[in-house]
Amino acid sequence: MSWDPVRWAATTGVEAGPTGPPPPAIPVPQGGVIAIDRDAWLALVQPTAALATAELELRAAGWTLGPLPEGAETMAVVTAVSTDAPTLAGAGAGFLGRRFDESSQGIRLRIRPIPAAQSGCAVLVPGFRAALDGLRLLAQSNRLPAEAIAFDRAAAGLWLDAAEVGPQTSGLLRADDALIMLVGQGDSGRVAEQVAASAMALAELGAETLGQEVAQAWAATRDRVVAAAPALLAAGWLLERREARRPWGDAGVDVGQADGWVGLEATGADAHSVLLRARRLSAAG
Repeated sequence: MSWDPVRWAATTGVEAGPTGPPPPAIPVPQGGVIAIDRDAWLALVQPTAALATAELELRAAGWTLGPLPEGAETMAVVTAVSTDAPTLAGAGAGFLGRRFDESSQGIRLRIRPIPAAQSGCAVLVPGFRAALDGLRLLAQSNRLPAEAIAFDRAAAGLWLDAAEVGPQTSGLLRADDALIMLVGQGDSGRVAEQVAASAMALAELGAETLGQEVAQAWAATRDRVVAAAPALLAAGWLLERREARRPWGDAGVDVGQADGWVGLEATGADAHSVLLRARRLSAAG
C-alpha cells in the first residue's frame, strides 16, 4: 500500500481547480564528490553536484552530510550553500554552516561518519504554541537531537497519513494537538537514551509519548509529502511552502487569510531562533 496524495487532498475540503499536465521535470544537477579528507572530516564536492547525489556517494564511503533540505534530489550544492537552504527537520541553522571553504576546485563541506544507530520518538503536545515552547526548551538546554520538527494538528494529519501509521494512531490527535518528531543519531544505546531524555523534558508541557514506531514510520516516508506537489497539481491542487526564520521572541505564527488548507511546521531550532514553515493547499489556477 502506498500513500495517495490526491486522495488525501480530497479529504481536506478544498475543491480542486482545473486539471492539467504536471510541470516539466527539473533537470538533475550532475557532478559529485571529488575527494574525502578522512582526517579532517571534510569532502570536496563539485558545486553543481546534486546534494542527494553527493550524499549517496559519501554514504557509500561511510560518511554523511547529515539532514538534507527539501528538494535535495535536484538542488545543487552551491544553491544550498548560497541560499543557506534549511533542512526538512534538522536542528540548528541551515546549510551554510556545512561549508568549510570554497575555491576553483570546488566546495569543501563538513561531513561526519555515518552514525552507528538512530532512534526516534513521536511526542503529542497540547497545541502548536506548546510545541514551539518545547523546541525552545530543548534547544536552550542543549538537549535537541539531530532532527526535530513540530507539526500543528493539520500538518500532523498530513504527515501521519503519508506515513500510513493507521487510524488507531492518527485518531489519538485531538483537535488542538500538535506533534513533535525527535530523531537522534549516534552510538548504539546512548542515542536511545538521549532521545528518551529529550522526550521526558517535554513532560512538563503536558506531552505524551506515542513511541518510536511512529517516528520510524515518519522518517522512512517523509519524502512522500515533499514529492507530492506534481501529482496534486495534475489533479487540480496547488501545494505551496513558505518559510521564515524568526527569533524566539517573535515566533508567533500568522498564516494570513485561511484560504484553503494550511499546515504549520517548526524546525531548525537553535538557542536563538526557529524556522517556521507553512504548507498551503489551494485550488490550482
